[in-house]
Amino acid sequence: MLNHCRPFLLTATAAFATVVLAGCGGSGSGGGMSTGGACSATKQKQFVLDATREWYLFDDLLPASVSIGNFTTAQDLLDALTATARAQGKDRFFSYLTTPAADSSFLQEGQFIGFGLRVSIQGNQLFLPDVYEGSPASEGGLTRGDEIIAVDSGSGYVAMATILATDPNLEQAFGPSTEGVQRGFRIRHWNGQTPADVILTKRVVTIAPVPIAGGTAVLTLPSNPSVQVGYINLRTFISTAAAPLRSAFAQFRALGIQNLIVDFRYNGGGLVSVAELVGDLHGADRAANDIYSRTRFNARKAANDSIRRFQAQPESVAPVRIAFITTGGTASASELVINSMKSWAEVAIVGADTYGKPVGQSAFDLNGCDFRLRLITFRTTNANNEGDYFDGLASTLAFACAAADDLGRAPGDGSESSTAAALAWLGTGACGQIMGIPSAPFQKAQVTARLPLPRVMAPAQGYLPGLY
Repeated sequence: MLNHCRPFLLTATAAFATVVLAGCGGSGSGGGMSTGGACSATKQKQFVLDATREWYLFDDLLPASVSIGNFTTAQDLLDALTATARAQGKDRFFSYLTTPAADSSFLQEGQFIGFGLRVSIQGNQLFLPDVYEGSPASEGGLTRGDEIIAVDSGSGYVAMATILATDPNLEQAFGPSTEGVQRGFRIRHWNGQTPADVILTKRVVTIAPVPIAGGTAVLTLPSNPSVQVGYINLRTFISTAAAPLRSAFAQFRALGIQNLIVDFRYNGGGLVSVAELVGDLHGADRAANDIYSRTRFNARKAANDSIRRFQAQPESVAPVRIAFITTGGTASASELVINSMKSWAEVAIVGADTYGKPVGQSAFDLNGCDFRLRLITFRTTNANNEGDYFDGLASTLAFACAAADDLGRAPGDGSESSTAAALAWLGTGACGQIMGIPSAPFQKAQVTARLPLPRVMAPAQGYLPGLY
């Protein structure tokens, strides 16, 4: 899961390769690969091996020798190549296989095939933290805070506790990412209404990167109501985010706002170019030589290393304090923004610790095949060369404030727990409750809540964990 992307145009020597390095980050895997003719399994495997040997960021962790004949599929090979990095928590299925069309449809248009909902597992219960506008789920009356108490996959309703015992990532219960897949859901609405049954059918859903209702707001500090706070909820870093981001920050700039809440609570990443725009929109007082982020490849590819400096925009603001709302599902491009901005403003994360993904991927396409390898190829650091936050960002920040994700209220509602804690920090510069740092690495999701992670993901599920 969890990704960030940057456009690159590079040349690789991998056999059979035309390389379109559109840098991203993430985990999971996709399908749609041909295994005949020019796209034979052997050619796919050789392509994966060659590209990985040449470009993989953790090339020192690759096995010394590999025989592609020992692996049935390219996915099996990729799993073996990345096993050591995965065991060390550096590539937690961030490298994966997909298709150019599936990858691009989400990153460019925000489109995926599904019901249009996000889920969060709390013990034996399944709740909906987000429902997308214009989706089958929204049209079926589902909303944030609802609970799915049973699912009918065609043989009658089965209680969620029973499903989670045998299908913890809901792969069978919710079915594949294919148009026409139908499921029955028994819903207990957040407002306590009698449970209702609804039948939903998967289709193409287009995500609004900033929620249409409540995605932006101008709030005030409880401690000083004369001070305005700009709030924006960015669900994902995709191309269509640019326009609503600019619109929101134009309003903040016109009002002279210097205190901001950026809500990344479910944002698993996306395009680095959009992350850079978010930085630019916070860069009204930055000099032309101020560094936003640094990108570094493996030693053999160091010629591709780069530095991104702030580029102030007409809509840019000059923040004094920025509160980023985060959870264990906040990752990659979201973390890049937070890590980069901490060099230039007083920042806090509010909610729960982030996932921990300071690396990104590039895209490698096999000539003549519907086959794309997304491979971890680069790491990012900030102006102070700080990065490698594989355990999450909390321990790297001066302020990490604990708060609940209150599903009974909308994000951006001043009474919602995380939003209220963010407002409190902006007003006082102190956390009401300090975020606990888990002793076990890579366990960023709260013990009482987790996001299902299917082993074989649709691309969109990598960027938006818990998406169906």
